[in-house]
Amino acid sequence: MHHLVIIDSFKGSVSSKEAALAVRQGILQADSTATVDWSPGADGGEGTLEMLFENGFSQVEAKAIDLAGRPIRAVYAQNNKRVVIEVARACGLGQVEPGDQRFHLNTRGVGRIVRHAMQAGATEIFLALGGTGTTDGGLGLLYEVGATLLDAKNRPVTWTVNPLLETEHIILPKLPVQLHVLADVIAPYAGERGAAKVFGPQKGLTATEIELLDTQLERVGNLLGVNGVAGAGAAGGLGGAAFALGADIQSGAAFLLGQIEFERRLAVADYVWTGEGKLDLQTTLGKLPGIVRAQANQAGIPCVMLAGRVEQRDERALICASIHDVGEEVTLDSKMTGMRLARRAKQITQRLGKSDIS
Repeated sequence: MHHLVIIDSFKGSVSSKEAALAVRQGILQADSTATVDWSPGADGGEGTLEMLFENGFSQVEAKAIDLAGRPIRAVYAQNNKRVVIEVARACGLGQVEPGDQRFHLNTRGVGRIVRHAMQAGATEIFLALGGTGTTDGGLGLLYEVGATLLDAKNRPVTWTVNPLLETEHIILPKLPVQLHVLADVIAPYAGERGAAKVFGPQKGLTATEIELLDTQLERVGNLLGVNGVAGAGAAGGLGGAAFALGADIQSGAAFLLGQIEFERRLAVADYVWTGEGKLDLQTTLGKLPGIVRAQANQAGIPCVMLAGRVEQRDERALICASIHDVGEEVTLDSKMTGMRLARRAKQITQRLGKSDIS
């Protein structure tokens, strides 16, 4: 039997590559004659670059700054003149340090990476959005690629506070590249389902700060002409800023699967394996496992879905199972997670053809 494994990371536990290799190990333990084709998986957030580095993209390093202005060296992926930037490398929530004023963090570092890629000759730049700690409407990105941001008195913004508070006039540049946004979030720029109100709490913003930022996002969204655009609220408004520069907004998972020739590899598989840390309603709304399962169904290939927690079972998968046995404590320990992934893959391989597993 030939198995194809494309699995996302189990956040806080194992990377997508580690998860895929653990599943591969379990399959081969159960069936030493099996062949296993595998790849790390991602849908635009964590793990995106690793997925591309394993599939023909080269690694490029750029000098930039993080979301609080600290100097960093960030890497991005390049294949000929096509570049993919994982924006969390410059403005990721994991970069926030004690003492940082979360309300004022910005995306200027993302803009510096984009500028580096343009100067290096890129003609297409894909911004993979996800896992950010910023809510600046993407104004930091705009500033670094040449936009003019002015306050109410036509003075340049100071960057001593969140630029959403000061920006009253915006003059956008015309970039020499085609921008694309990769996102699995359809949130608008502002409003009840917008960047601040939906994602502000997980970024450590207070209720008062969220209300203030939402008001400013509504105002700046009108300046940019992005209010009401699905996906404009991704990554604290980065999606909207890129859209204002001419970017389209597309599924990160679908794009990345295309880059690794998923359809070709799927066509020769007997079984496809996918999953992530938690399977829930969001899984079917643009997340990698949901898209892998959907394409497998279209191709008539049975799909196995694994997760640390299964909050909502996907009945269209052949098997949809937790890696933890009944009564077993759910753990984020990477070694234990890898062992349980391999164990469950071994058990399933031994019992393929059944519709469920305990």
